Amino acid sequence: MSRNVPKRVIDSAKSNDLSVTLRVGKDGLTQAVVMELKDQLKSRELVKLKINKGVISDRRGRESIISELEASTGSVSVFARGNIAVFWRV
Repeated sequence: MSRNVPKRVIDSAKSNDLSVTLRVGKDGLTQAVVMELKDQLKSRELVKLKINKGVISDRRGRESIISELEASTGSVSVFARGNIAVFWRV
């Protein structure tokens, strides 16, 4: 997290009530995934993304995908655990 993120945003990101609305599938990080994340961030403050287990199995690979998505979309990852990440529209 590179910016000061409000506590309410972090709490919402950690909530189990937030549903996964985007997945990185077997093709990995594609332009379609980037565009879909951008579109979803236009209409909602938080987007929960799941990286399918077969795509990347190591932590560094997942962190790389998350960093790439942050840079491509101008968003911030406010919560990441395992293969789940939540992006916040800045």
